[in-house]
Amino acid sequence: MKLVEKYIFKQLLINSTLIILLIISLFSLSKSVQLFELIINRGLPIDFFIKLIGYSLPQIIPILLPIIICLSIFFVYSRMQTDRELIILQSSGFSILQLIKPVVFFGFLLTLVSFFFTLYLSPKSNQNFKILLYSIKNDYSATLLQDGIFTTIGKDFTIFIRERDSKGDLNNIFIHDSRDAEKPSTLIAKKGRLIRSNFSTKILLEEGSQQFQSQDKKLSILYFDKYLLDVNQSEGSSLINRWKSPSERSLDELQKPDMDLGDDLNNLQSFKAEITLRFALPLNILFFGLFILTFLFSLKFYRVENYKQTIKVFSIIIGLEILTIISSNLSIKIQNMQYLNFLPILFSIIAITFFISSTKKLA
Repeated sequence: MKLVEKYIFKQLLINSTLIILLIISLFSLSKSVQLFELIINRGLPIDFFIKLIGYSLPQIIPILLPIIICLSIFFVYSRMQTDRELIILQSSGFSILQLIKPVVFFGFLLTLVSFFFTLYLSPKSNQNFKILLYSIKNDYSATLLQDGIFTTIGKDFTIFIRERDSKGDLNNIFIHDSRDAEKPSTLIAKKGRLIRSNFSTKILLEEGSQQFQSQDKKLSILYFDKYLLDVNQSEGSSLINRWKSPSERSLDELQKPDMDLGDDLNNLQSFKAEITLRFALPLNILFFGLFILTFLFSLKFYRVENYKQTIKVFSIIIGLEILTIISSNLSIKIQNMQYLNFLPILFSIIAITFFISSTKKLA
């Protein structure tokens, strides 16, 4: 790699790093705003907050990388054009194809990184993310109770509390327990408090009653001074029996679904679409980047900054992402149309060919 090519590659790397750090910071900040209240006031462990963000990042990075490389190319080459660096390089004998070379090399490296995410890291982190959400929903839902709102925990409990005092104690509690479908019961208590340890959540109810129907269909009421209710879910709702979504599965699991399982049979097209998407997203990086670069070279040079060109570039980036989203959705909904995920790449190749052919000074 020549000195000029190394210079351009370095600029692309610096800009991409800054952009992705900025996006990750904004993403983490938005998540922290939602979770801080749960951590401080509801007692949710802080490691849940760190894990939720950590498991979320591998899912969004493959989607963001095509945008990041497009923005990096635009910033780097626009600055080089404004500073007359591109004019000097072309006057010195550099062809446009030589100036494209660093982008191809940089895009190829990002493509390999994206393949690692889509084929291995993202499915694994997505699975861990779903498991963590399942744990919060089933083991920590009682800690997320809000005043004056009916909260459903799993399939068995519906809980309502009038208010929670400064000490965290609960006042005026209503709980509908449907663990026994043939004999549901309703618990009403004046006060109570949460007891949680080792992923086991219980509610200690005080000064209350339990209402249920007896065998002869008459309403029976039992009064109690204290009643300890375990709100952990039954074994039937364990993680072992949880159906794995396409985004959680490895390539082998996507290619070999369980044909005896109804949910797998109903999602065969989703599995096919997920496979093609995992190969299409990394390739988007290289072809989207070349699309933006060849478009920039096809534009006229202006001595002052041209905002219309900036709007055009950003419009192309947004348009490519919209096309990616539409193609992904259609590949899931339309039978045997999973290859629609490669439509943005095909569109980019056509555009690249057009802009190269319309650009002068290729030699």
